[in-house]
Amino acid sequence: MFSCSFNSIKQNTQCQLNHLLANIPNTTKGVLLALVSTALFVVVGMIVRMLSDTIDTFQILFFRQLIFIAVLMPAIARNLDILVKPKQIKLHTMRIIGAFTALYLGFVTVSQLPFADAQALGFLQVLFVALISRSFLAETVSPSRWFTIAVGFVGVILIVQPSFYAASFTYVITGVIAAIGAAVAVICVRKVAQTEPQITLLTYQAVFIGLIAFIPSLNHWHWPTWQELSLLILVGLLSSVGQWVGVTAYKYGQANIIANVQYVSIIYSLILGFLIFAETPNLIAITGTGVLILSAALPLLYQNWKTQYNESQSNEKSPSKVSE
Repeated sequence: MFSCSFNSIKQNTQCQLNHLLANIPNTTKGVLLALVSTALFVVVGMIVRMLSDTIDTFQILFFRQLIFIAVLMPAIARNLDILVKPKQIKLHTMRIIGAFTALYLGFVTVSQLPFADAQALGFLQVLFVALISRSFLAETVSPSRWFTIAVGFVGVILIVQPSFYAASFTYVITGVIAAIGAAVAVICVRKVAQTEPQITLLTYQAVFIGLIAFIPSLNHWHWPTWQELSLLILVGLLSSVGQWVGVTAYKYGQANIIANVQYVSIIYSLILGFLIFAETPNLIAITGTGVLILSAALPLLYQNWKTQYNESQSNEKSPSKVSE
């Protein structure tokens, strides 16, 4: 019943979105949807931070996956014959381990570090994806792309400002490991998606990460109050909607543009960190935020300059062709 009601809400939301976005250019649609998706995931991080004071991280992760399974249940029922015949078991296993590491340690990090710092560490995923894809997927990373990645890394360091002698450094390490896990999961998805349908990817992650989180959650189980239960359900719902909106964004806009929009989450995080948790960034962190956003903007500015340059070159050559 819960799944049916959520699906009806989802269908109504999609109809409303289609109506609102009908007259908007596709790239603009993609950017707007990506901004919404990014905001939803930042709010999820904020709620996790609030819940972590009374509820163990494993239990939060378990409830997140439980809601996700409920949302997927109609699709799971329709595709049981496909789900029981996986083609890439090793890659599925690596992806689940990577995703679990990213989610669990990401939750730990966001519950222990300043909110914006935890979000900034997540951007290291871009660096690790580039490194891993070069080794395992034989993908070529251009020098300009390495430069923007390096600039983004500098921005992360300026925001987090890790101290090797402070207790918080432990949670900087958990954030880095979470980014590595996310990168492994992304690379596995790229490989698995070539032979497996999307429902298999979503279902395996939801079910197996939920099972992995459930066992250790029993050691520190806390029966949630109604308020805590509502927040746990909200974490699952917002994560599901955020993922759906994010996937929809990629249907409208170019992948590199949509991916760069995610860097805006650092602005959301700074604002929420200040308003909700009274965390005030220093001048270095503000500078790092600017550097991080610049690393996202550079590829777009370069692409725009290259397009204009090619158009101007084409216009200069056209008169000579006409005269011939």
